[in-house]
Amino acid sequence: MSISSLDRAYSLTTKDHYSIHGIINTPARLSGQVNIGKVVLLPVICEQDMHSHMAQSQRKYFNNNGYDVIRIALSHSAQDARAFDNITLGHMAEDLRQICEQLRIYYKNIHIMAHGLVAFAAALSNADCDGQSLIEPCFVPYENFVESGYSYRRELGVYQNLINPLSYLSPSLVESCKLFDHQSCRYMIESIDRPTQFIWAQYGFGENFSQLYKAYLNTHAESVIIEHADHNFQIADTIDHVAEKGLEWFSYCGHMYDLSAMGMLGAAPASMHKSVN
Repeated sequence: MSISSLDRAYSLTTKDHYSIHGIINTPARLSGQVNIGKVVLLPVICEQDMHSHMAQSQRKYFNNNGYDVIRIALSHSAQDARAFDNITLGHMAEDLRQICEQLRIYYKNIHIMAHGLVAFAAALSNADCDGQSLIEPCFVPYENFVESGYSYRRELGVYQNLINPLSYLSPSLVESCKLFDHQSCRYMIESIDRPTQFIWAQYGFGENFSQLYKAYLNTHAESVIIEHADHNFQIADTIDHVAEKGLEWFSYCGHMYDLSAMGMLGAAPASMHKSVN
């Protein structure tokens, strides 16, 4: 059964005095109430991405399973927001840290689900969440993501996706990608201490990046391959499988949180201590 939800505005003022804008969806049965239990944060780069097929599918799925969902645009056309032309990976990571810090006041369990370059920013942030699902995060973002998938369009002043001409990256964001070489990405992954799920597309980054992340992780984690999927999960119902796997991981993380809160983590069975597989 599908549970409808209502769109409500979400906003936050950053420490550097920009406003972050988003949409919060609470399952209809909880409309008008704050769900102090659990929330899934879906960060995207641009405001139009909040209405993409991927974001809408994830929003519906998690609402149907009792989660509040907040879609966040890390750049926005609103006058008080950080402009698309100015955003960097550092801005995105810091904004995610601040968002989770605010949400901690209201929610027991905070989860992040992010895709592509935003997933890399989520990993970089190591924000205060109880579990994160990183979908196809790039490794060495300029070399393995921008250079192989985007071309600079001088007449537009942006980097345009070679497959999807409606997908852009700003020069500022691309320049920030150049700051991360193999060694700095390794240090970033080694510093992650949040339970982390990696979801890979069979025809996306897949095993190549999966092995690199596995090699450097020091936290509870799992790695999942979605068969028949491309990087953007546009083939058939592959995006539905992404949401299903995310829910399984967040439910596991919630159980881990409850055990920890009760002081029982040390007594948890060995099966509860997952590792990347």
